[in-house]
Amino acid sequence: MDQARADQGSDGLKTWWKNQSRKTRQQVPLQVAMAEHLIECDDHDTAQSIIVDGLKRQYDDRLVMVIPRLKTNNPEQIEKMLRQQIKTVGDRPLLWSTLGQSLAKHGEWKEASLAFRAALKQRPDAFDYAWLADTLDKLHLPEEAAAMRRDGLLLTLQNNPPQQ
Repeated sequence: MDQARADQGSDGLKTWWKNQSRKTRQQVPLQVAMAEHLIECDDHDTAQSIIVDGLKRQYDDRLVMVIPRLKTNNPEQIEKMLRQQIKTVGDRPLLWSTLGQSLAKHGEWKEASLAFRAALKQRPDAFDYAWLADTLDKLHLPEEAAAMRRDGLLLTLQNNPPQQ
């Protein structure tokens, strides 16, 4: 994979990928590596199709964690797939957080805030508090945004007590 990328960039990677057996292409660690290499080559659309195809076959957190790095021309496909995953595999904080990040990237502030709230309802996370605070700022709710930043800071302090 690295050699194909070094020799021919994104096109070399795609050729290498097509030459792999279906069984090999269905291995999640390879799908993740391939998507990450494609993102580094600035081929976000092909990376997105590999992630979407992989998640259609089977849910895996490792594939979902690559999604926020995508600069997609088709955010609706990712958002639709994430909503479908929430229906199929259940209410998972990672799915809600990833959906929120995708929505926020495209200025869907109200929907993003709902997704971050759904993630935080299941598990406190400093990054989700920060993302939610940013979306609340965009919705002109500064007091609530400040409260979310405070909650995120308190969570960080609880998890990382100051050293004496």
